[in-house]
Amino acid sequence: MAEFKVGDRVKVLDKPNWPDGGYKIGNWEGTIIQIVADPAGYVTIKADKTGYSMLFHEKELELLPPNSEVEQISSHDGTLGFIDALQQKTKGNSSIDVRLDL
Repeated sequence: MAEFKVGDRVKVLDKPNWPDGGYKIGNWEGTIIQIVADPAGYVTIKADKTGYSMLFHEKELELLPPNSEVEQISSHDGTLGFIDALQQKTKGNSSIDVRLDL
């Protein structure tokens, strides 16, 4: 089992035989923000793509080289995940007006 630490950059391993269109979060990258004590062997990462905190077993992650070039993302990427969630909740309801002041 890999020895991860807070701050490590990781990539979620793909699951090629995943049903219904594949493993949607396969190959996502993120930064480890917590080593979970119980249950052992799990870590929490902050996903670059959404800004969400996500729990994974260490076997599902690949450690990225420490000096690999990391694509810089804007501080609004977490907001984009929030906007996507709002759009799903309000789908089909044209009377809802959502505005975010950034």
